[in-house]
Amino acid sequence: MGGNHTKIAGGGISETSRNEYRMDANGTITNYGEKGVQQNGRQGVRNGSFETIPVDARCVVEFRPTKDWKGEFGFDWPRKADSQMAVDVNYNGIIGKYGNVYATESNAVFTPRNDLHIRHLKEYEFFNSYKGRYSVPNMSLCVGTTAILDAITEVAEIPDSMRYDYDTETFELVILKRLTKSVGKNFDKSAVSIKCLKAFPTNKNIRVFATKNGKEQRVGQIKLFPNSVLKNANVVFIPVRYNNVQGSIKGNEVDITRFALQQSYVQASLSVGPAIRAEGWWFNKFFTTRDSTGRVLMDDSRWASLHRYLDGKFFETAANASYRNHYRVYMLPDGTLNGVAEGIGNTKVVVVFQGRNDSTSPHELLHAMGVHHTFDNNGLYTYKYRNTDNIMDYTHQLGEQRFSTNRWQWNIIRSAI
Repeated sequence: MGGNHTKIAGGGISETSRNEYRMDANGTITNYGEKGVQQNGRQGVRNGSFETIPVDARCVVEFRPTKDWKGEFGFDWPRKADSQMAVDVNYNGIIGKYGNVYATESNAVFTPRNDLHIRHLKEYEFFNSYKGRYSVPNMSLCVGTTAILDAITEVAEIPDSMRYDYDTETFELVILKRLTKSVGKNFDKSAVSIKCLKAFPTNKNIRVFATKNGKEQRVGQIKLFPNSVLKNANVVFIPVRYNNVQGSIKGNEVDITRFALQQSYVQASLSVGPAIRAEGWWFNKFFTTRDSTGRVLMDDSRWASLHRYLDGKFFETAANASYRNHYRVYMLPDGTLNGVAEGIGNTKVVVVFQGRNDSTSPHELLHAMGVHHTFDNNGLYTYKYRNTDNIMDYTHQLGEQRFSTNRWQWNIIRSAI
């Protein structure tokens, strides 16, 4: 039940249960009586700290993407710095809020907040294991896509057997390495391959069960979100020519863009459109500047006007009207930034420059779809600057790749399409 629940009676309140009667709360449970509080039990009254539901299986299995994962499928879990990913920082300590100074400034102050970390944990289903709360990873997997995952097994008491449980008509699961059952913490690289065979309209789960002394219990799980309703996004990359230099596709940005949207079950149709020329005294006056060496660069002081100028220039050609409902990425020669979206949501126009990172275009496209930076206080959650591999972070400035998204971002992206 959300919020508070209050019972008021002019007389007494009596509650009876033929079996067990239980009260659970994340906070404190308070009983108050003007003349005292009385509790009776035929076999005594037990008070103490909260006890988790008893578990018989003394092992647990966690799943993580391999170090080769590049975002081909969505995988969102509460990070615990236990994978072999290049960037994998424990979320406990990097979820909070910044002060009045924006995160990218050198004097920005970040404050971790336990209440926000706990709220973030509610993005994941959970069950009780012998290690405590097991947060179930969220996964998105399109038809025909294969995911290879590492497995981490923690064993206090060796089970008699372990098995996978899943829908065999929907998934093809190949055990690449048997789960290690030795006492201690074991890391099984590339333990399992999961391929989606057909679309499914409701949540699916892949679970691991362990058996000990004839008792079987769940010890691992992945939650897969329905993939039967794909959204479609048309994206056109438009080369812009200035001073006889033309912007173009950069590195692997087409694949990174496709994967970033695919994680949200958005199927991207990506194309390169007809080039436009941006020149003339008016353009030079308002949209260019010079660096210390005298080299002419795009000016970043009038972004909104630049977006409108390029869009107007592109649609001067009647044949380009077919791109009106496309997301439009204007690729210019070098500028003073990597790129910028016209706004956060409610726009389809993005400007990028040739000196950009491979992940700049999808980063700016997600801005256009309404997704804030991971380190922005305006986002649903705020993470510490440059501590994730999320595509909306700035971890590329540290030489690391950024390509992942979280489930709460999937919802924003899908709602924008």
